[in-house]
Amino acid sequence: MKVENFDFLNTQNIPLLAVLAVTAISFLIQMYYYLFIFRKVGVKQRKSAMEHTDEPISVVIHLKNESLNLSKILPSILEQNYPEYEVIVVNDNSSDDSEEILKLAGTHDSRLQIRNLVASNFVHGQSVVLGVGIKAARYSRIAVTDVACRFSANWLKSFSTGFDSEIVTGYTRYVAAGIFVRTANYYESLFRIGYALNGKPYTASGENDSFRKELFFAKGFNPLLRKPERVEPVFFNSVMTGGNTSVVLLPEAIVDSEKTQSFGNWCRERSGGMFSGRLFRRGTRHVKLPEIVSRTLFYTCSAAATVMAAEIRWLWISVAGIFLLRLAVQICVFSATQKMLGERKLLWHTLLWDFYSVAAYLCAALMVGHRKAMRYQ
Repeated sequence: MKVENFDFLNTQNIPLLAVLAVTAISFLIQMYYYLFIFRKVGVKQRKSAMEHTDEPISVVIHLKNESLNLSKILPSILEQNYPEYEVIVVNDNSSDDSEEILKLAGTHDSRLQIRNLVASNFVHGQSVVLGVGIKAARYSRIAVTDVACRFSANWLKSFSTGFDSEIVTGYTRYVAAGIFVRTANYYESLFRIGYALNGKPYTASGENDSFRKELFFAKGFNPLLRKPERVEPVFFNSVMTGGNTSVVLLPEAIVDSEKTQSFGNWCRERSGGMFSGRLFRRGTRHVKLPEIVSRTLFYTCSAAATVMAAEIRWLWISVAGIFLLRLAVQICVFSATQKMLGERKLLWHTLLWDFYSVAAYLCAALMVGHRKAMRYQ
């Protein structure tokens, strides 16, 4: 059997056929992620802001030496267009003027609860801090967010459209960060939110999320976590199911974070996420790995196939066609999802993420190895 001088039965063509097969398989895996996971994030939600509830809610915020952010966040969080809620700020041994700012705000608004943890409390990490805030909450519905976030006046009202579920997760834009961190946050959110919309949630960021207090008392924070590691992703992984989780992506439910990060800080935070990911339940520890591996293989093998089949016109045109088809799907999916999430001027950087993300994750993975070595010394 021959097609334009290419003999499929010739053993000398086996390497080229193997490269073509890997290219095709990796392309199909990529299409699964883009069409069945990522694309869901760009589909307009049917819920309207009129479907909100008036369920009381407790907002828990962890604070440590961030008085500048605190002075910005308090007005937006204490002026919510919502009938009944409280704000619990747990001040973790701050040495700046955070305590004075909280006291002044507390005298003007009774909804603000303050928990000051001092050095004598011997506090170990975020798990203890957030646990103090959650246990102090008066209401069953808990929302956790970051002190660097900014909210619309209808944040709680919009977010409450998902309160028919035990867990509600949303999106956080990194508006003040560099383009690398913005792109990384967006791309990782595609996995997290996409899987949740497919009924297979595996974690949440802890920056714009809500859950029932009873879930915390049933599971709590994993005691194996240490101070440098984020506790919320592991907690959410332990309680999230397809039946108890909903996603709210209404415009006013999305929050803006003014957190700034360098590449080194991002690598350290990502390595902490990878390290604590060992505590995720089975089947959810490596949900991103097939996409990363298939993407790397797709680029490598499509380039190799183009070179190896340079003299066989129909073959390299087919490979180029597959490459362009994937690119077209990427552009469509990224455009729709970024419009839904309110991300601007991120499209071309997201396409470039295909190339430099592998090196970035490799740096984070090397830091994971360093964490392990330090732990066992």
